[in-house]
Amino acid sequence: MKVTVVGSGTVVPGLGRRQSCVAAEWGGELLVFDLGSGALRGMLRAGLDPLEADRVFVTHFHPDHTVDLAALLFSVRYGSEIPRDRPLRVCGPEPFAAFWESLCRVWGEWISGDYLEVAELERGGGRLELPGGTLSWGPVLHRPESVGYRLSGERGAFVYTGDTSCGEPVVELARGAHTLLAECSFPDETPVEGHLTPSGAAAIAREAGVRRLVLTHLYPQVDTPELPDLVRKAGFGGEVVVARDGLSFEV
Repeated sequence: MKVTVVGSGTVVPGLGRRQSCVAAEWGGELLVFDLGSGALRGMLRAGLDPLEADRVFVTHFHPDHTVDLAALLFSVRYGSEIPRDRPLRVCGPEPFAAFWESLCRVWGEWISGDYLEVAELERGGGRLELPGGTLSWGPVLHRPESVGYRLSGERGAFVYTGDTSCGEPVVELARGAHTLLAECSFPDETPVEGHLTPSGAAAIAREAGVRRLVLTHLYPQVDTPELPDLVRKAGFGGEVVVARDGLSFEV
């Protein structure tokens, strides 16, 4: 499994970090998790063709995680000379159906097509069998609809938290994973409800027993050279990586 952090930033505009987007090349498919502003160009910059996406999974409905979803669908319909001949599956946690209906009221036929398959996922959790292995999801502590995702295959598991605060649900989702891609939004000195700090990310990684912790969704206040050391001092002894846009790693 190859994972690429397409966008490692937040709602704060910045030249160095796009908004949230993660791509996984797995089982012969291209899976995309969240599509914040700049995601399509970020995928191209990372050597990924957004028009080749097979599945899109949304963690929650904030614009910095969803604003490029309509842009992707518009591009898939009109941005290629060759009509799409395979499904594009788009999923999100309940009430994703209502969110999708809102998009369709605005853009309608411009973002639709016979190839499109839209599904709502139960926020309480579930699993899908995909060509690469098992995709599962479960609730995390941010918005009422928020979920995180886990990809489990023969060589290990990868977990993406989306936006979350520290708590048992996200620990259970990440338990035993090889790599945890976790948000780390604010310093411990100025925490914000619904988000992680360095010590919170360290606690989840430590309690879940993951081998590698990759930090993303970095607000400027926490995006400092000292960040890895802060996570280690908070008690996580595994590998710590600070994401940058375009960072790729194997799981």
